[in-house]
Amino acid sequence: METPGERQFYAEAQYADSIFRDALGDKEGSIMALRRALEVMPTYAPAILSMGSICYQLGRIAGGRQLFHSLLSLPKNTSDICQIIDEAGMFLARSGAYKEATALYRAAVKRYPDVPGLFQGLGYCASNAGLHEEAVSAHQRALELEPENQKLVNDLGWTLLQAGHIPQAREILERAVSMDPSDELAKENLRFCKRRAARAKIGEAGRSQTRRAARTYQRLRTDDGPQNG
Repeated sequence: METPGERQFYAEAQYADSIFRDALGDKEGSIMALRRALEVMPTYAPAILSMGSICYQLGRIAGGRQLFHSLLSLPKNTSDICQIIDEAGMFLARSGAYKEATALYRAAVKRYPDVPGLFQGLGYCASNAGLHEEAVSAHQRALELEPENQKLVNDLGWTLLQAGHIPQAREILERAVSMDPSDELAKENLRFCKRRAARAKIGEAGRSQTRRAARTYQRLRTDDGPQNG
């Protein structure tokens, strides 16, 4: 019987062969190599990720979902497991499957509650799925885990802006820019936030003026109307 080490060596070899065949355009050969890798070692995470991606690309959504979520049941000491889960989530995000990706990240952060990258992925996907408050909470948690990570500060600021929390977004984005003045994305996000704030202020002024005009009109109608004596 093969030892665990021998099985892993064979799985790794088949996975490498799969990558090589894919680069040559041999899609069928690449898939067959992945299948051989998983037959000998069903828990080989890189092959699970690749096969799951292929299932999604071929429209086999249920199979792809099952493979991606099986990554969450692998031992926590599996090599690069959090990075591989993150890659699965980002694959779904790049495909526009934000709700599917959000579900994967939700499960991932429950299993790995101290990994900022997974919370960052959850925030990104939840925001794109229209779940803005969940996105804000996820980015806040990521920043709690890495408070000096300027990229996470910028992400939180942008997510707050998307959620409509303009004053808080401006404060956070100003912090992101001060942490790294060379970050053009953070500076552009801050400029956009300031424009949004200015438009909101103008809109509120217009609504206030409309309300004042309506009250004045109502008062004039009352003053000009018949009086009961």
